Amino acid sequence: MFSRVPEPLPDDPALDAAAYQAMDHRQVNTAFVEDLLSGGCVGPRVIDLGCGPAGIPLILSERYRQSEEVEGQSERPFAEGRLEIMAVDFSVDMLELAQFEVELAGMQDLVFLQQIDLTDPESLQEDLAQTIISNTVLHHLPNPITAIQVAVRALMPGGRLFIRDLFRPENEAEIERLVELHAGSDASVDVPPEYAPAQLLRQSLWAGLTLQESRAMVASVGIPEEAVQMTSDRHWTLDWTMPV
Repeated sequence: MFSRVPEPLPDDPALDAAAYQAMDHRQVNTAFVEDLLSGGCVGPRVIDLGCGPAGIPLILSERYRQSEEVEGQSERPFAEGRLEIMAVDFSVDMLELAQFEVELAGMQDLVFLQQIDLTDPESLQEDLAQTIISNTVLHHLPNPITAIQVAVRALMPGGRLFIRDLFRPENEAEIERLVELHAGSDASVDVPPEYAPAQLLRQSLWAGLTLQESRAMVASVGIPEEAVQMTSDRHWTLDWTMPV
């Protein structure tokens, strides 16, 4: 097992944001939302930590709008009350892309954007939301525990924390196998080599946490280790409900 290698900071944040948006994340974002909704009740207040161009908030909003057409609250995966999604990110460039996407989708009444710094454990107030989510963001941080601390602080008692991130394999050969398997479909994206999908995924896998590391991390803030499980060949997922 080799040590974690934190991701380098982007030289050009605007280009970094544009390269990320150019990749097709619809499938993995949809899988995230489906797993979230199938695993328990969501909302009505939701915070997405590290929203990027707002892909997940928009898919979640689409599902909410569809659920409004279903009669009977018991048939809906959403909690009673109007859905409100606070989508937060540190990158101004990502938030500008997110604002465009939110307006284009006509979801301004459901998705609200805010800049916060996930390296600051107190960047959000206490007891803000019933559901806090985050998808493949922690590995971008020099010390991922700070994002968990932000989430626990902002989660209401009885609320649900749903976080998914990349798993660091045992060796470089396995990293290259995963890069070949999962980044090949984006090979046509026209970006500089350092922003190519394969290189970004490679860096992200090097920066990910092992299952043991992620479990130790959440245990340090009082979350049971078993709340973290491997959920794909490259992802671990934390699904935990805070005691009332």
